[in-house]
Amino acid sequence: MAPLPLFYSSITVLDRTTHREARLAPVTKLYNFAAGAHVLPALMAEFGPGCRDMPILFLEEPVGVSPLFMVGMRPGESCFVDAEGRWRGAHPPAYVRRYPFIGGDVSAEQQVVCVDGGFAGLQDKEGERLFGEDGEPTEALRNIVAFVGEYSDAAKATTAFTAALKELDLFQTINVEIRSPDGTSSNFSGFSVVSAERLEALPEDTWLELKRKGYLFPIHAHLISLTNFARLGEMARSHA
Repeated sequence: MAPLPLFYSSITVLDRTTHREARLAPVTKLYNFAAGAHVLPALMAEFGPGCRDMPILFLEEPVGVSPLFMVGMRPGESCFVDAEGRWRGAHPPAYVRRYPFIGGDVSAEQQVVCVDGGFAGLQDKEGERLFGEDGEPTEALRNIVAFVGEYSDAAKATTAFTAALKELDLFQTINVEIRSPDGTSSNFSGFSVVSAERLEALPEDTWLELKRKGYLFPIHAHLISLTNFARLGEMARSHA
């Protein structure tokens, strides 16, 4: 059995019969569920806004290459979620904005919307209804469905992007050291970044192909994001 995605304790298909009375209760600490994660999945489409305050790294695995936002100085601790569950940065990643919903594939052509069965904010007493009296999705649910679909499309584009970079052998592994102003430091290994030297050495036709596919901007956003390690150390001190 495949492991559940980060933050999800169980995944249930959203159904107009089972969830006919379901409501989304107001959440007081919106991103509190993400306070224990030091890395978060990233989409290529959000490298631009994300590079302003979060380092963007890549994790190379047998199944593919996954881009990640580094949001904490040590495992189990996010510097970007404050005590009130608010996001401290400029761009809350799409992965946390999508929670507690997620897409599920019925077939290559059909996707369903699922919800984390352990999400306490899904109830039948107060909050915004997901289905109307007629059983049809409310505007709130239609917006959720649209966002989950957009996320799925963006994830597929991200997979194609990282596969192209891998094929061109642009990744190099690095050791990350994050030092806070008080002198404490954390070290991470196993992450990869795009090699600026290998990128510059690409033949012109390959460079133009990357430009045609719209890959140059996210590559440069990723490289710019690597200046944020010092900022992460500063945030860790103020978060303590």
